[in-house]
Amino acid sequence: MTLSSPIPLPFVPESVARVLAWGASPDAAPYSHKQIAEWCDAFWCCYLEVDAPAEIERLLPLLTDVETQWDLYLANTYSLDQLRTRSFESERMPTEWFEEWLKALEAQS
Repeated sequence: MTLSSPIPLPFVPESVARVLAWGASPDAAPYSHKQIAEWCDAFWCCYLEVDAPAEIERLLPLLTDVETQWDLYLANTYSLDQLRTRSFESERMPTEWFEEWLKALEAQS
């Protein structure tokens, strides 16, 4: 599976809220769920080998969950051959998941 065009947002807490809100309202979002999952993974990877500030450290499990759930959603929905050949740009996870992640983010504030 090839990577999508990246979301050009900085890896800061405010961007996480924006990205999750896009996931919760995909019809109005400028980016796909695939791009959102990839952005969450890239954010997480930036702090993989360094000590993150506390405000970032609290976000990392949530970011990992978004990307992991994307992978699991695809793995449980498509065959191995489909996973190798499709782009998944138009695929959507349940929006309720994004609403729950937004609630979890708000609870951290």
